[in-house]
Amino acid sequence: TPWAGSGVTHSAHAGLATPLQWLANYLTRTAGDREEDGISQPVPLVPLSEANEDAMEDRRFQALLRKVGLRPPASEQESFWRIPAALTPRQLRCAAAALVSSEPHGALRSPLAEGPGRAQGSPGASLDPLLPSVERPPPPGSDSE
Repeated sequence: TPWAGSGVTHSAHAGLATPLQWLANYLTRTAGDREEDGISQPVPLVPLSEANEDAMEDRRFQALLRKVGLRPPASEQESFWRIPAALTPRQLRCAAAALVSSEPHGALRSPLAEGPGRAQGSPGASLDPLLPSVERPPPPGSDSE
């Protein structure tokens, strides 16, 4: 399960496990394409299943997309979120790995937080404040451990 042992595993019950895997695969595939082609262009994130379409409308999933460094549609002429050209293959692979790792969701940071060209609205902080409806694990040292 994504983020095993953390509060984000509860998002699987909300139907986000499959979209999280889809997003990780999409980021990895885009990283490979950028390495192979040697060029970077914005890539639309096109959901081809109903589960992924539903996730794209979920505010928690949208917060996660922003956290990863993806951009919402810029105008009425754009329908899809985009993987910006500025994200390097390494950043894309790191984001994909974080999405499917067993690390707590607080470890996921915006890949844009690494460099000087950090995107506006992509804080490198924990996802906790962005996902208020997700149940969080008990604090260390609590009775439930």
